[in-house]
Amino acid sequence: MVPITLRRLLPAGRLSVSTQRAVTPSAKAAPRAVQLALALWLWLIAAVGTAALSVLFGADMAVVSAAAALAIAPALTGFILLPRLNERWIAAGFVSVWVVAATGLVAGTGGAASPLAVAFLIAPAMSMVLGRRWAPEAGAAGVLGFAAAAAFAHTFPNAGVGAYPELLSVAAIAFAVGLMAIGQTVAKPSRERLMSARIAEVSHELRTPLTHILGFSEMIERQIFGELSTRYVEYAGLIRRSGAHLLGLVNDLLDLSKIEAGRYDLDIGEFDIRVVVEDVVRTSADAAQRKSIALGMITPELPLRVRADDRALKRMLINTLGNALKFTPEGGRVMVSAAVVDGALVLETVDNGPGIPESERETLGHEYERGAGAGNAEGTGLGLSLVRGLAALHGGSLSFHEAPGGGALVRITLPVLAAATGE
Repeated sequence: MVPITLRRLLPAGRLSVSTQRAVTPSAKAAPRAVQLALALWLWLIAAVGTAALSVLFGADMAVVSAAAALAIAPALTGFILLPRLNERWIAAGFVSVWVVAATGLVAGTGGAASPLAVAFLIAPAMSMVLGRRWAPEAGAAGVLGFAAAAAFAHTFPNAGVGAYPELLSVAAIAFAVGLMAIGQTVAKPSRERLMSARIAEVSHELRTPLTHILGFSEMIERQIFGELSTRYVEYAGLIRRSGAHLLGLVNDLLDLSKIEAGRYDLDIGEFDIRVVVEDVVRTSADAAQRKSIALGMITPELPLRVRADDRALKRMLINTLGNALKFTPEGGRVMVSAAVVDGALVLETVDNGPGIPESERETLGHEYERGAGAGNAEGTGLGLSLVRGLAALHGGSLSFHEAPGGGALVRITLPVLAAATGE
């Protein structure tokens, strides 16, 4: 057995090796939910972009802004409901929101003569993406919505919209067609290649402006070009932190999509896992200090060489440790450990928080699944799904257990030991 030593703040304690069945280590970690999230981003961009073009060509800004707000409302609703779209009535409500929004858009842009009538195609297409057999019902709801829009069109002013209905109708057709493609049961190889190309495009389109936002807000926060009032500096800091959170979410979505499409390439190399663990713990020290959490780690005394993607392993630990710090109460304890068990590398994150109910241990780690104890805590359920996908790419697994003395124990098991490493 490789000798181990305790580092940082926690007292040494023996960690039990549970035989709890691990979450299924399938490499298919990101489903239609991830593709739907990307589609909603594209719809937001299209709705805002077409509104800007319309105003540029002479449309009334106030009128077009109101129409654009109605157009993006379903997408914003989708981001809020994503973690619960697997529930029947939540999904039905989400589809209904698209019908209502289309009704308002058609009524406000000419009624029966409005080109935005094609927006009613989105509802049945969305039901396909959600895996529901509601396409006929959604289509019927669209017909009723169109009739209502035609009947009440005279109550809405139609002047000033310019070319917005025509431009947005093109986007609506493309969006509906894209949703139908996502909703197909069998994914063809050509579609996977197309999705890979789209992922690269979305990555560039979203990451580039977010990087600019982060850079400029940091410059303002640091007052590089002159002194500002305290309130402006605080606002710049809020913009920077919010942008960083959004960039992290976009990165998780894109990486999950790459794993789903089989396009996530591991950069395998040999390294000492202790370096990765120590780096992650050091990076998280400030977050732990803010909650007065005792943060520690257990690593072997001798180098523990592994052959893996160090960037992916670091990403996994950042997510598991971040979750532990998020749910551990103030004054609690969190510990990260690395050890060799049965010829495999085992990375464990242990906390003395509320723990994970046994009924939830099989679903956590799947896309957009959050535990009942998550409450109003920040997060979307993407982090553990990404951990699970990255572990599966290494031939490993992710599992959840009860920690000794209470709390949660999150275990990553990876068969990545270098040839020279022994127990």
